[in-house]
Amino acid sequence: MNTELKTKLLIVVFCLLIAIPIVGIGCQDEVTQPTAQSPSSLASTLVPNMSLDVYLFANQSSPTTIPANMIDASQDVNIESLAIWGAPAEDDFAFGIALTLTSDIQASKVYDEIILEEYGWKKLSGNTIYLVQGSGLAAESLKTTISNNDFKYYDDSESLKAVALLPTGDATKLAAVAFAKPSEALVDFIIKATKTQRSNLINTILKLANLKVVAGGLYSPYQIDVAEIAKVIDKSSSVSDLDLGLLVLAKSGLPGSMVKFAAERYLAQSEVMETKLGELTLYKGSWNVGGDDAVYVLVRIEGNHIFAAISGQESYAETLITTIQVE
Repeated sequence: MNTELKTKLLIVVFCLLIAIPIVGIGCQDEVTQPTAQSPSSLASTLVPNMSLDVYLFANQSSPTTIPANMIDASQDVNIESLAIWGAPAEDDFAFGIALTLTSDIQASKVYDEIILEEYGWKKLSGNTIYLVQGSGLAAESLKTTISNNDFKYYDDSESLKAVALLPTGDATKLAAVAFAKPSEALVDFIIKATKTQRSNLINTILKLANLKVVAGGLYSPYQIDVAEIAKVIDKSSSVSDLDLGLLVLAKSGLPGSMVKFAAERYLAQSEVMETKLGELTLYKGSWNVGGDDAVYVLVRIEGNHIFAAISGQESYAETLITTIQVE
């Protein structure tokens, strides 16, 4: 397995993955993750005992198979669950990955094939592979915490409240769930990773938006087939062929009236139009992704929350945006 393993796995995860299950867990001496389907049960998962600005946890009812040719592996990889942690430390930031496979034997084979980049770090524990990249303070803190098996139940109340607003049901099964808190360290990391410059405009937007947390779920009514996703990436089929949808919410620290005013002004200047769906007022648009292929976007404003549903199937975007329950 080549040095691009982690990048490719991240792409796979954020493009497709894995339903979020969460029920009972084992003792903390051996880190195990639950298996149910409820975003509000994220508090039952175990994470490194440190501050996290990014967290993704994913797991389908059946193992998710990643084709060998997608990650340059010697065999297909069967994943039970995957977690991604983004940890700040002063002005530094680093990501850690926990990849749980279906057996100790398979995990050992995959672990042996991973060729680390400079400052890369890996650890094998049973059927779980841990990966961390970097030599800074944040990366070293992650490595130490994982090495010491120092885990805790996820307990960020603000993020848990946001994720609990994500719907779940027969037609809206979570295919991945994640949150991010736009801290200075995370914003700087993204800017460096994308090779952009931190301008006064970016600082002004972050200050005015007063974002507290951003959360998102990837949805599908069926088990997600990674090979099918790969066909779309290779442009051999249309995104409308995929039963997938993305629902993102952003929570601002500003009063709802200010959020509504600012969001409506911004949307009025964008390529979206106001529309009615039942009793809901929504903003509708689409993005061309090549040829006649497009993804549909529906935006809903509720108090100081902004929701956006995105799917290659307009009807599925409507399903996601209308099943949100906001008190």
